[in-house]
Amino acid sequence: MVNEDYIKKIRKHIDRIDMVIITALAERMSLMPEIGNYKKEKNIPVFDEKREIQIMDRLKKVARENGLEESFVEEIFLSIFNEAKRIQQEYIEK
Repeated sequence: MVNEDYIKKIRKHIDRIDMVIITALAERMSLMPEIGNYKKEKNIPVFDEKREIQIMDRLKKVARENGLEESFVEEIFLSIFNEAKRIQQEYIEK
């Protein structure tokens, strides 16, 4: 049986990784107002299907290289893309 200290150590490490993920997401989303304003200024649509496909293809490749399921990474990034588009749209509508 695994001792309690060992599990606590692993969970503490997981908690640190979770903070890195949240911090990276916040940093990524902090760029969306700037992109939204640029798109508004240049009359560019929020959704760029070609770019989204290119990004997703690259991310799936990185997922495979790191032993992650492509569908898992795709699901996460579709949520990230949707939130990014929502934020950009807010700035376009201002």
